[in-house]
Amino acid sequence: MGIKMNLKGITTKLWSSKLCTVYIWGIVILFTGFYVSLIFSPDIWTDEAFTLQLLKGSIPEMIAYTARDVHPPLYYLYAKPFHVLFDGSLIAHKIATIIPMTATLILGATLIRKKFGDITSLVYILFVACIPCTMEFSVQLRMYSLALFCVTVCGVYAYLAFDEGKKRNFVIFALSGVAAAYLHYFAFVSIILITGFLLIAILIWKRKHFAAWVLSAVGMIAAYLPWFPYFFKQVASVTTGYWIPEITSESIWSYFTWLFDLKLISGMVFVFLIFLIAVSHYNTILIAKNRNKHDIFAFVCMLTVILVPVIGVVISLIKTPIYRDQYIMPSLGLLSLFVGITLRNSKKWVLTVICAFLLFVGAVQYKESFIQEYRSTNVPQTLAFFEENLQEDDYIIYNWESFDFIYEIHFPQARLAYMNNFDFSTDFNTVWVLNTFWLDGVNQETLDQYGLKMEQVEGEFGLEHNLFEIYKIYR
Repeated sequence: MGIKMNLKGITTKLWSSKLCTVYIWGIVILFTGFYVSLIFSPDIWTDEAFTLQLLKGSIPEMIAYTARDVHPPLYYLYAKPFHVLFDGSLIAHKIATIIPMTATLILGATLIRKKFGDITSLVYILFVACIPCTMEFSVQLRMYSLALFCVTVCGVYAYLAFDEGKKRNFVIFALSGVAAAYLHYFAFVSIILITGFLLIAILIWKRKHFAAWVLSAVGMIAAYLPWFPYFFKQVASVTTGYWIPEITSESIWSYFTWLFDLKLISGMVFVFLIFLIAVSHYNTILIAKNRNKHDIFAFVCMLTVILVPVIGVVISLIKTPIYRDQYIMPSLGLLSLFVGITLRNSKKWVLTVICAFLLFVGAVQYKESFIQEYRSTNVPQTLAFFEENLQEDDYIIYNWESFDFIYEIHFPQARLAYMNNFDFSTDFNTVWVLNTFWLDGVNQETLDQYGLKMEQVEGEFGLEHNLFEIYKIYR
């Protein structure tokens, strides 16, 4: 009996408000440090190369090109100042991606903590930081971390607008919602759901806020009107043919594995699913028992996260595939809120186990992200080779034409050419051939015609996951 009382006392002390402050801000700083440690890799993925190419244009050119693409333009407008101020620095762009990710954690340490308490704040921060998919996107040169922040802010301020009815809350709800809609179309879906749920809540419980909701909704529509023509054009272009594969049972299951599984520890997806099912049942019991508005808000957060992929899959089945796993990323702050709010009054030993589990997953996730950034491709040795060997009068040619925009990120464009467009009569010192294995390379007939010799460079080379041989052509 004495031992149990002693353990209970220790557990209570471990969860004191002062220590929670240390935990909360410690985790914010720790994970920000993790993110920063991943920014020094020269490796970029296809979508990131597209981002960098787009940012080379003027703002009107960027918006015009984005209007012909399948995403809204706000992320590129956000990233443009970083591109200009830091001369296209890859590290600067990755820091630009980290800023909203850290802001999402800080949101938990400040506003969410003030409204929902220490436990919700801590569990929210841990969950959003440690979900196996989030660290990779914390440094990717894409819109996902910024969309995550905006959707989370919109969800929190929608609840504050309902609960407190302040004009400021409605304004921030509307502004963050518009921002999210200008970042990603499935973030837009989240905003439509949040706005709809807010309307339902106001009509049921607080009709005095209806006028404020109408003004907010009208303002959001008005702010998005300039983009509506491009939105409809992009939707039309997607319905006539898009690269996303057909929706199958395997692809639907991959949405869960992308979210919750770990490469280094298989089966983690099942642990997360069992955990979330248990939390959902607990949330249902709490709502039935207490009818507390916090628990109802948590349920709405979870429902929003569920409906986003459901809507994406339904549209994909009816028209054409438009949904892929990472499109759930902007709404993951709401999932984290659901978990944090629901567990806010749980027993301290349960919370201790959950937090320890999430920290373990976060540590493994960091290891996987580190491997992916620094050791998963042949980019470091490829760039090191050309740093040492590429001379002023050399050219680099390649046989995979569709990969040109990635080559243009890493090598001087004036010395870069698609193999079939290169004139071998040009005055050059050396031509370096990036020979993708499954495509035809420079043939012997061409070499004989121009009196050239070719030899293979020893080593393993590649950019992104495009593996290639390097050949040296000289006279």
